[in-house]
Amino acid sequence: MNLTSARILIAGTETLAGAALAAEARRRRLATAALSAEETAGWANAKVVEKAMEAARPDVVFVAAGASGGIGLNQSQPARLMESNLRVVLNVLGTAARLRVPRLLYLASSCCYPRDAAQPLRVESLMTGPFEPTNAAYSGAKLAGLLYCEAVRRECHLAWFAAIPATLYGPEDHFDPDQAHVASGLLVRMHAAKQRNVPAISVWGTGKPRRDFLYSRDLADACFFLAERYDAACGPINVGPDTDLSIAEVAAAVKQAVGYAGQLEFDASKPDGAPLKRLDAAPLRALGWKPKTDFAAGLRKTYAAYCKQKRHFEPS
Repeated sequence: MNLTSARILIAGTETLAGAALAAEARRRRLATAALSAEETAGWANAKVVEKAMEAARPDVVFVAAGASGGIGLNQSQPARLMESNLRVVLNVLGTAARLRVPRLLYLASSCCYPRDAAQPLRVESLMTGPFEPTNAAYSGAKLAGLLYCEAVRRECHLAWFAAIPATLYGPEDHFDPDQAHVASGLLVRMHAAKQRNVPAISVWGTGKPRRDFLYSRDLADACFFLAERYDAACGPINVGPDTDLSIAEVAAAVKQAVGYAGQLEFDASKPDGAPLKRLDAAPLRALGWKPKTDFAAGLRKTYAAYCKQKRHFEPS
């Protein structure tokens, strides 16, 4: 599919991934309609979703919708996270199926993989074991979206598939410390500590778990690449960087990007989550795509965006 002549709808432009997709679509000057949680009462209003899709008549839909967050939010609000993402499955994917949207890319989550799956994570490992307990509710909802795409493809013969991204960070983040994933959450906290000359900050866990991190604009680039070239019949596909970092290494990199001079104190009484999550991105590499942004450079761009946002909203 040639996206330059396609009608595109992005669902979830309030999320980090959705905002990055919208920014990349503008850069490419693509004909794009957008749909957000705010417009749809948190994806609960199926009639608004249907009206928007009927008006857009999309050839391809990118679904980046649904609430998400780090370990803290998954522990404190598992039902809210699950409900938000199940609404997306029922009301966004369900509407797209009824309208027979020919091509759809659903952004799932690496949390869909079993906690103890062999590393690097391959799509063949999906549903072979239990989820990581700290985010099981969210993981189940995201897996439902992935499975719904598979079911629609088989039943309706539409080119639907799921992409599973690595842990995201990037300049489109909302930088809400209560909902942010690890890199953005640390960035916000270290900036505040730097401004107040706080001598040390606490980091959840031992610092030993390892994750792979993907810059948001690289994810958007990968999504457009896949929408144009990927054979949906091949099923879900991972989008990752082929490298992983420990949480301690991430914290040190954020500290350098922010210029925070204090100490990092790891709190082993807090949960670590899965010990390792690294996606096997070999199938995507075989298609000819790879990320352009290394972690340090991406952090600098993310921090610059955060500082710009702070200046915009702070009183003069």
